[in-house]
Amino acid sequence: MRSFLTKLRKWHGNRWHLEAAETREDHKPLKVAVCKAGGRDQRDKRNNQQAQALLLTLSELQRTMDPVMAARVYNDQFCPLLSRLPDELLLCICDSLSGDFVTLFCLRLVSRKLRHLLDSRQRSIWGKRYAAREPLALPHAERLKFALLLQRDDRCNNCMQWNDAHGPQTFDKCKFQPFNPLVTSDKLNHGLLHCYACDSPHYTCRFSSTYQQPLNHEKERICLGTQGSVKLCEHIQITWAAIKAHVDDWRQQQRGREDWQACLDNFNIECQDPIHDTRCMASEALTWPRARLGISRHKPDIVVLNLEWKPHRRIDTLNLTEDGRIPATELRAMFRELRELGPVDVLCPASCRNALPEMAFFYPPSEFGRFVYHKTGEDDKIRPLSALLPPMRLDPLLWWYNCPVPLPALPSDSHLWWYTGYGRGRNKTHLRINPHYIKGAVHGIISSQCLMFRYEKDIKICNTDAITNPDIKINPTHQWLHAMDVETYPHPQGSHIRPLCRDAACANYYKRRKDHCTKDDADEYRTY
Repeated sequence: MRSFLTKLRKWHGNRWHLEAAETREDHKPLKVAVCKAGGRDQRDKRNNQQAQALLLTLSELQRTMDPVMAARVYNDQFCPLLSRLPDELLLCICDSLSGDFVTLFCLRLVSRKLRHLLDSRQRSIWGKRYAAREPLALPHAERLKFALLLQRDDRCNNCMQWNDAHGPQTFDKCKFQPFNPLVTSDKLNHGLLHCYACDSPHYTCRFSSTYQQPLNHEKERICLGTQGSVKLCEHIQITWAAIKAHVDDWRQQQRGREDWQACLDNFNIECQDPIHDTRCMASEALTWPRARLGISRHKPDIVVLNLEWKPHRRIDTLNLTEDGRIPATELRAMFRELRELGPVDVLCPASCRNALPEMAFFYPPSEFGRFVYHKTGEDDKIRPLSALLPPMRLDPLLWWYNCPVPLPALPSDSHLWWYTGYGRGRNKTHLRINPHYIKGAVHGIISSQCLMFRYEKDIKICNTDAITNPDIKINPTHQWLHAMDVETYPHPQGSHIRPLCRDAACANYYKRRKDHCTKDDADEYRTY
C-alpha cells in the first residue's frame, strides 16, 4: 500500500510539472503577442513624439520665414535622402516606374525635386502617349485611381468610411436628382411632387423631408429652390421669388414689346454696407458688391444672375523690402483681409482649408512673381513704405532723384486673370487682378499703385426667350439649386446623398462652398 501511494505521489508530481509546462507553452503565444503589442505601442508613441517635435520645428521655421521657404529648408534638413541622392540615380528609379503613371503623378506632388526631374523632357519615363503630362490625359481607370488617392488626403474619417460604403467614386452624386433620373415611377422616392410656389412638378429629392410626406394642405408644399436663397454677402440674400416677381412684373408692363434687355438692366441689387467700400480715394467709384441679371458671356441664349465685387487695395499700406518688393506674408494677410471685408468666399471659394487662390498670381513663374519677396529668416529689412522713401517734395522729378532705393512699378498695362468655365451660367468663378495708378500720384513707382481685383460668378436663370413669353414658366434651375446657401434650406435626404460633414478640416465641410455639379446641362431634367 505504501509503495502504491509513493508511486501515486510521484505520478501526481510529474503530472503537475507536465501541466505547468503545457500551461507555459500555451501562454507563450499570448506573451509574444502582448510583447509585440507593447513594442508596437511604444514604437507608435515614439513616432508620435518625433512627429510632434518635427511639427514644432516646422512651426518655428514658419514663424521666422515664409511658409514656402520654411518647407524647403525643412525638407533639406530633415528629409535629406532625396537631396543627397544624385539626379542620375533618381532618374533610374523613376525610369523603373515608367509604366505606373499614377505613382509618377503622386511623386510629382510630394517632392519639388521629383517634380523638377519628372518634366516633359523625360520622354523615356512618360513616353510619347502622354505628352501633356496632365492627369486628365490618363485613361479612365488610372484617372479614377489617381482621383481617389487625392481624395483620401483631405477627407475626414467619417467621409472616407462613407465613400468606402458607397463604392469608389470621384464625385458625389447630385443631391437634387434621384440616383437614376430616368426612373419616374409612382413611388414616393422616385416620383414627382407638385410645388405650389412654382406651379410645376419637381423631383421628390428637391423637397425637404417634411414636404415629401402626405400633407393635409397640399398647397403648403414648396420646393427647396424657393425655400433657399443665394448669398451675395453676409448682409444680402437673393431669393428666387424676387427674381420671378421682377420678371413677371416686366411681362405685364411690356404689353407685347420686345425690350427684354431693359428688364435685365433694371434688376440690380447692391449691398451698401461701409465694410465693402475699399476705394483707393474718395473720388473713385464705390465698390459695392452687386447682383444683376444679364446675358451669358459665352452662351447668348441664356439669362444669368451675375454676382460681382471689385475691391481695391493700395500698395503703399503694405510693408515692403528695401528694393521695393512685396513680402509674400503681406500679400497673404491682404487676401485674408479681403475675404473678411467682402463676399470673396462666395464668389471665389477656396478648394481646401486656408488656401488662397489669389496667391497663384504671384508665384515666380507668373508675371508678378518677380515683385514678390519670400522671407528667408535672415535680416529681411522689411519696412513700411514711408520709412523707405524720402519726404515727398513739390517737384516729383527731384523727389524721384533723391529716392535711395529702386522701387519698380508693376506693369500697369498687364493683367492676370483666371476662370473655371465662367461665362456659361454654371456657377463658375472669374478672377482678374491688374494694377493701376492712384489718381494724381507719381507714375513709375510701386508706391503710387493700387491692386484692383474683380471677382465674378454667374448662375443660369432661364433662356432668353422665356423673358418675353408669359406661357413659359420660370422655375429654379439646376444651377440655382447648387448656388444656394446651404444654411438657407434643409439638407436633402437619400441613400446616395452624402450627410453634412461638420469637420472644418475636411474637404466636404458643409460650409465650404461647392457650387458646381458634375452633371452636364443635358443631364438636367428638362422641365422639372
